[in-house]
Amino acid sequence: MVPLLILIWSVCVAGAVPLPDPKFTLLADGGGEFSSDDIPGVISVGFRYVVDSEIQKEGEAVKTDNVWYLREPKIPAASKIQFFTMATLSNGDIALSETITWKSAPMATLPPRRMRGAVIFRDDFNGNHLNTNNWLIQVTATGEWHREFQVYTHDPQNVFLRNGHLYLKPTLTIDNPHFTENDLWHGILDVKKTWGVCTDNGFHGCYRDAKDGLLPPLLSGRVDSKPTLKYGTVTVRAQIPRGDWLWPAIWLMPKAQKYGYWPRSGEIDMMEASCNEVMHWTNGGQKIGVQRVTSSIHLGPSSNADRHITGAKYKTSGDWHGFHTYKLDWSPDHVILYVDDQMVTRVDVHSNTNMWNHLGFHGNNIWSGGSHLAPFDQEFYLILNVATGGAPGIFGENGVTYAYPKPWKNDAKDPMAQFWSNRNHWLPTWHGDDVAMIIDYVEFRHM
Repeated sequence: MVPLLILIWSVCVAGAVPLPDPKFTLLADGGGEFSSDDIPGVISVGFRYVVDSEIQKEGEAVKTDNVWYLREPKIPAASKIQFFTMATLSNGDIALSETITWKSAPMATLPPRRMRGAVIFRDDFNGNHLNTNNWLIQVTATGEWHREFQVYTHDPQNVFLRNGHLYLKPTLTIDNPHFTENDLWHGILDVKKTWGVCTDNGFHGCYRDAKDGLLPPLLSGRVDSKPTLKYGTVTVRAQIPRGDWLWPAIWLMPKAQKYGYWPRSGEIDMMEASCNEVMHWTNGGQKIGVQRVTSSIHLGPSSNADRHITGAKYKTSGDWHGFHTYKLDWSPDHVILYVDDQMVTRVDVHSNTNMWNHLGFHGNNIWSGGSHLAPFDQEFYLILNVATGGAPGIFGENGVTYAYPKPWKNDAKDPMAQFWSNRNHWLPTWHGDDVAMIIDYVEFRHM
């Protein structure tokens, strides 16, 4: 492999530009990290490398504090690594470093400036299409256990990029050319036939027959991140919707379900909101619609023993319909959730105890095989979505006052049919892109 590396360098190196000076560090927590100081005019940096004379690999770097990094968690503690850097300049030239040979040395850790806060994933949603190398666009009618009223699609009316923002926008099913009002009441919803794929069959997610109840009257958007994180920070700058019965969420779920299905392996809700403009506690009058955002941490030994730790932030004037920054700070000892740098929800578990005892669960500790923060000691992925309705869901029926009676009952035979039949109440509150959750950027940083 050495001749191939040298040949590429000798052919592609740009003239009259500074050459990158790449480095490689084997990390104490596994894997390795390539780095290269920034050069004026550089717009992107990639690394190509060969581990112990195997197949050449490559990866794109991210820039933090004027240093370009590429973290590769799967690099073994190899005896020899050969690599070089390719820097693309704003004028189109390519500057290549010389080929570096790294040989096994005592284990090292990066200096704090580089180790702490290294960006491992960021999406600013530039371009015309969502990068499906980074995101799974869900296409499914599953309403999960809340029996929500939407179908998630990859239709460009529901999931699209515009001016550096990701839009997740609900629309009416009958506005899609595949469906009519009659179809909702008497037709078939075959998700794969309509959209070419179905990503989740749970809760009748791929196929519905209207003889069993009204077909979902709304289409919307949900995307799941393919990059994952264990410890560090997740930051999302986003604008929540405004409109009756809209339910946006920014949340994380475990990739491998290490301790079993929900809630045994945990859930982290960075933000949820009920986006009605008029929604308040009947006693006291506290506004809990678009004037409130909540953050929650869910865990427990069974669905009947879900323990959720929830906090909320309220607007005394105005509402949360505007761009705000939602953040997760996650370490081996704590999970903290913020909005605009204001702490909303926090749980701390010190090394002399564990989550099971800290929260007062009884019986056998199902997380005994993990760390003291278990189940929050595994890789999680990020979910962004806009749901609607739900039976049950975020919209309460007792002790809550709305602008008009809630247009469905959770225990009705067909809650979606009730909701749709009463659209003359809620549809006038939906205005253009105000009903979308608009995401400015997403960023994962390693601890």
